[in-house]
Amino acid sequence: MSTLAKHRVTFTIIITLLILIFAAVAIFWARGFKPNFKKGTIERTGMLVASSVPTGAEIYLDDRLTSATNTNIAYLEPKTYKVKIQKDGYTTWEKDLDIKADLATEIKVLLFPLAPEIKPLTTTGAVSPTLSPDGTKIIFATSGERGGVYVMPLSDRPFQFGSTSHLIAKNQAGFDFTKSKFIWGPDSRQVIAQFQIEKNQISANLLLDTEKTEQELRDITGSLTATLKSWQEELDSRTQTLALTTPDSVKSATAEAKPVTSDKGQGISQDKKIDSSLITNHLSLNYYPTGLVFSPDEEKILYKNKDERYKIYNLKTKNEYTLPEFADFISLSWYPDSNHLVVAQKDLISIIEADGTNKMNVFSGKFEDGFVFAHPTGTRLIILTTLTQSDGTFPNLYAINLR
Repeated sequence: MSTLAKHRVTFTIIITLLILIFAAVAIFWARGFKPNFKKGTIERTGMLVASSVPTGAEIYLDDRLTSATNTNIAYLEPKTYKVKIQKDGYTTWEKDLDIKADLATEIKVLLFPLAPEIKPLTTTGAVSPTLSPDGTKIIFATSGERGGVYVMPLSDRPFQFGSTSHLIAKNQAGFDFTKSKFIWGPDSRQVIAQFQIEKNQISANLLLDTEKTEQELRDITGSLTATLKSWQEELDSRTQTLALTTPDSVKSATAEAKPVTSDKGQGISQDKKIDSSLITNHLSLNYYPTGLVFSPDEEKILYKNKDERYKIYNLKTKNEYTLPEFADFISLSWYPDSNHLVVAQKDLISIIEADGTNKMNVFSGKFEDGFVFAHPTGTRLIILTTLTQSDGTFPNLYAINLR
């Protein structure tokens, strides 16, 4: 064999070996292996995948500015990091995270404005506002020339001074709806407007269809018990079907301490208890007869245990969390992303993560009747308050913009 041929074979072998070495290095590098030249070893690493709303927030690892959100931070030493995410003008997010070798740890962070914009949704008052069971409508009463019952669909359109609300029944002689309370049916279409003379003394029960306007008022007091019983049975059937996926340990934990909905919104409250067996006396419904409040994606459960502590159970990961205790607590309700909760306290509204961490205050001030819940899009909270109105006037609905 000629010298040239021998050199050609040698070069081919060397090139092939180099290609294999570089390929192996690339594969190891892509899988998160990193050489430690000081120790002369190859170490396994982890990755942090962090996104935020709004984007472009700063990421601090162990108090060191490392990157910005919506980027991947690779080749991290596997350990527990103190992670802080912040952006000027927004709340700060902090948590201890375990970065594991060969795995990507993903976090999705919501940051809320420190000084959110507040806009009125009504200007002529909103009396007894009540959220529908499916969370898509609010019914309320007003007084004055155009007084009556209004329904506000919760669409994704910008709110413009009640322009989305429509009148379904006018106030009439003997029927001033500002003196009634509303009970939604399970279908989120029918509503009973209930008029009380005194406590537990009912003068009328008007059945309304929220998809009709200028409708004839129909008193169903004679069939009220049967109507409420039928509605309660439908609610019982729905919640029991959902509860089929719930572990017995969780279901039994709620047996002696059932959380219930408040009359105003879809959450659980500390101070109001509804017994479904006494609906003819209380003239209301128990929207959570199993004591289990499922998240919008039905993967998490909010409930109160026998020790009067609020718990979150994650059906997907099988993890359970105990929520912190809140001073002057009013209510808890799910945020639409199913990863957060809205906490109402006296003169304070906050949002926390479903594991009870990262409490972020979004409103400080007076609001009426504990009425607060998140719009289905998650872009705003809706509250009932008088803000700067004069004494003696009816409160109005306001939107706290979170985006």
